[in-house]
Amino acid sequence: MDRIIKITVSQLWSMLKLWWPHLWPYALGFAVFVMGGMALQIMMLRSGGYSRLSPAFNRMVGSLFYGIFFMLLLITAYWIWGSQVIDDVWFLIFGAISFPLTGYFLRAIGFWYY
Repeated sequence: MDRIIKITVSQLWSMLKLWWPHLWPYALGFAVFVMGGMALQIMMLRSGGYSRLSPAFNRMVGSLFYGIFFMLLLITAYWIWGSQVIDDVWFLIFGAISFPLTGYFLRAIGFWYY
């Protein structure tokens, strides 16, 4: 099983290195769009009003940051312990840690007010 996981990670890494030169402009454009929307919502909320962007945009930002925190935890744990962390139990633990981290982070920067 460890060999399968290592081969899969190796293939994913090589695919990322192959595709990244072609996809980085789109990733950068999407990141600028999301960061711009986040800045707009933070400014609208700090201006004293209750105007905010759509719930769909808020869910997208929340899920993106949840994914970022999850991947950071997974990559760090994979770097430390190796392929042992590619398991349902570890994914449950990383998800349980990523969920409150996302909420704390988005409240701390002023994006979420609830």
